[in-house]
Amino acid sequence: MKKVLALVMAVVLIFGAAGCGSTKTADSSVSSTTTSTAAGSASESSKPAEPVKLTFWTLALQPTFTDFINGLLDKYKAENTNVTIVWQDLPYDAIQQKVLTSTAADNSPDVVNIWSQLALTLAGKGALLDLEKVATPEQKDIYAESMYESARLGEGVYAFPWYSTPNITSYNTELFKKAGFEKPPQTYDEELDMAKAFKEKTGAFIDTPSSMYHMFCYYNIPLVSADKKKAAFNTPEAVALVTKLQKAGLEGAIPTSKWDDWDNMRQLFANNKVAMIVAGPQTVTRIKTESPTAYQKMAVSTPVLGPSGKSGAAIMNLVVPAKSKNPTEAVKFANFISNDENQLAFCKIVSIFPTTKKAAADPFFKSDMNSLEGQANYYASLSSLASSDLTMGLPNDDEVKKEIDNITDAIFARKTDPQTAIANAEKKVNELLSKNQ
Repeated sequence: MKKVLALVMAVVLIFGAAGCGSTKTADSSVSSTTTSTAAGSASESSKPAEPVKLTFWTLALQPTFTDFINGLLDKYKAENTNVTIVWQDLPYDAIQQKVLTSTAADNSPDVVNIWSQLALTLAGKGALLDLEKVATPEQKDIYAESMYESARLGEGVYAFPWYSTPNITSYNTELFKKAGFEKPPQTYDEELDMAKAFKEKTGAFIDTPSSMYHMFCYYNIPLVSADKKKAAFNTPEAVALVTKLQKAGLEGAIPTSKWDDWDNMRQLFANNKVAMIVAGPQTVTRIKTESPTAYQKMAVSTPVLGPSGKSGAAIMNLVVPAKSKNPTEAVKFANFISNDENQLAFCKIVSIFPTTKKAAADPFFKSDMNSLEGQANYYASLSSLASSDLTMGLPNDDEVKKEIDNITDAIFARKTDPQTAIANAEKKVNELLSKNQ
């Protein structure tokens, strides 16, 4: 979860700031865009629509994207002249508590920009509207299925996916040449098979593995039972995977700590200590800024995949709290902000990627194949429609993930055998799942 949020925040704060000359994080400032409450246009009914006021909360988008968001609000007001929108942008470290507090009270906002795990947590508390019940088929059908399903809890879906940062592979061409490999691995099995020889020939790790939770997802290992009441990952396949990872780590072929730590990955990459980073395309620009020498050795490719064919993506969403005073208009507005046209426009000013099918297929994403950044965007667009947050649809999703990730520490720091480490995690996850029943 740490890397997911770090990647998303890096996109909006660093990529955007590079274009606007500012890296300041917004205070809890309020920008209000109002619309006339006068009678509707000639194409509307002779009776003016009832005035509607919507409160819209976003996450750390001001001041970098103030003009862009205000432009979207202006478009919406032109089409909905009875609507007043109050936009409030909140810093990352404040939004979670503010959302939890407001949705428990009677001063709830109408549309909120949050990440998938927080959406699932709020949905588990009954704090969000179920879009499967209140959104129209036309509103729902624009999104890629894997993106839309990231906010599913039981039979309901509680968020419109707004934008994502799907994984690509960024790699050091000189280290791969030194190791005798023409290109990076396409699968994690290939990567693990190459890892020992790569380290011996270059002195560098081929890659830092993703979290144990993500590795289970990539290897199609079930995490919880269909009814979500029991852990399901204590399987022969899981034991085989963890055994393979432990062997590689104890042989010195892969790192044994700080998996899925994007900051650590970039530092190792800049110092020729790791040859690949599987993360969002913003990695390219961060390396270019932090280590121009390492950037000169970089190339990009499609993300490394496991047998499941799944790839990770950090997703930002728009949710409608259950206590919204104008739920129909709020759903319509959230769908408008995240529609094909508006997502594509957002993607053209910052290195994010659409969650809608039509926008993801737009030629824009292969319009610049000469620059490394353009190539990174292209590969990210290819992987975006097959990517997801890899959430489990649990109200305590993040706590369960942490227990699975703790298997890594057990097999390396404490030298626990894989079967025992998995069984211990299974017991703790079952305790967490029992709280949901």
